[in-house]
Amino acid sequence: MTIHTCQYVNASDLFKRLKVLWDEFADSSPDFSWGDNNHTLVDPKAILDHIDGSAGFGHPRQVEALRKRIQALPDDVYVDLEN
Repeated sequence: MTIHTCQYVNASDLFKRLKVLWDEFADSSPDFSWGDNNHTLVDPKAILDHIDGSAGFGHPRQVEALRKRIQALPDDVYVDLEN
């Protein structure tokens, strides 16, 4: 058995002070498995792809703030949607 490790940021940190955007994101039925999981690790670019591909995200300043945060992350860091 091989044990793997990875780096992640908590969604609560990534979306800090972006509560309206987080609520819209969570309510938009993103195609991620979450809810009863301990950790749900998602590529941060998948979050942006979902937001960019969905109508109804009516807070462009918050979307841009999230985009800048995601762009600042190293390529090998995930987002944990459960925390």
